[in-house]
Amino acid sequence: MDRMRDKTAIITGGSGALGKTIALTLAREGADIAIWDISVERGQKIVDEIVGMCNRKVIFSRVDISKSKEVNAAAETVIAELGKIDVLVNNAGVVSSAPTLLDLSDERWNLELSINLTGTFYCTRAVLKHMMDKRSGKIVNIASLAGELGRPITSAGYSSSKAGVLGFTMSVARSVAAYGINVNAVCPGIIITDIHKAYSPEQLELLQADIPLNREGEMGVRGKPQDVADAVLFLASKESDYVTGTRIRVNGGSLMG
Repeated sequence: MDRMRDKTAIITGGSGALGKTIALTLAREGADIAIWDISVERGQKIVDEIVGMCNRKVIFSRVDISKSKEVNAAAETVIAELGKIDVLVNNAGVVSSAPTLLDLSDERWNLELSINLTGTFYCTRAVLKHMMDKRSGKIVNIASLAGELGRPITSAGYSSSKAGVLGFTMSVARSVAAYGINVNAVCPGIIITDIHKAYSPEQLELLQADIPLNREGEMGVRGKPQDVADAVLFLASKESDYVTGTRIRVNGGSLMG
C-alpha cells in the first residue's frame, strides 16, 4: 500500500465519482492529495473522507480550470502547502448528448472544448515548469473512447475535445521526455457516473451495447470508476517510469488493437 509514498498528486474534477475514486486510490497508496473542483461542498467532503481514511495531507482549491489565472494560483498553493507536485491527473470534464450537430449549441460546444481540452492545457502548463525544474513528474490525462470512435448520442464537442487531449498528450510527452516527465492518457469507455445525468436510460443502454466483455459471469457488469482509477495508479506510480506518450484503454473491449 505504498506505491505513491512521498508523492503529491493533483486531481482535477476531484469531487465527482471518477475523480473521487482516483483521489482515494492514490491516497491509499500513500500520496498527499490536492483536489481541484468548482464544488466547494463536495470537494470538502472528499478531503474529510481521505483524511479519515488514511490521514494523508489533503487540500482543496475551488478552481474553474477554464480560467488560467485560477489554475496558476491553485498550482502555487499546492507547492506552498504540500511542498511539491509529483503527479497531475487531468480528470475534470463535461459531456452532453447531441445525436447530430444540429442538436449541439454554440454554448455547449464552447463549454466542452474549454473544460475538456483548454482546461487540460492550462493545468498542464501550470505544473510543467515545476516538474521540469525537478526533472521528474507524471501527468495523466483522462481522455475517452469517444475521442477515438464516433459514439452514438455523444456530442461532437466532447468527442473533438477528447481527441484533442490525445494529440496534446503525445505532443507534450515528446517535448518533456528529456526532463524525465511521463505524460500519458487513460481512455475510458462508458463508465456511468454523474457526468451522464443528461442522458436518458435508453441512450445509456445504447452507449453500452457494444461492450463485449462480461465479468463475474454476469451480463450487464460494466465499467466502474475503480477500473479507471487502477489504470491511473499505474501511470502515476514508478511502475510506469518507461511509459510515455501512450494511452491505456479501459473499455471492456469496445475498441481493441
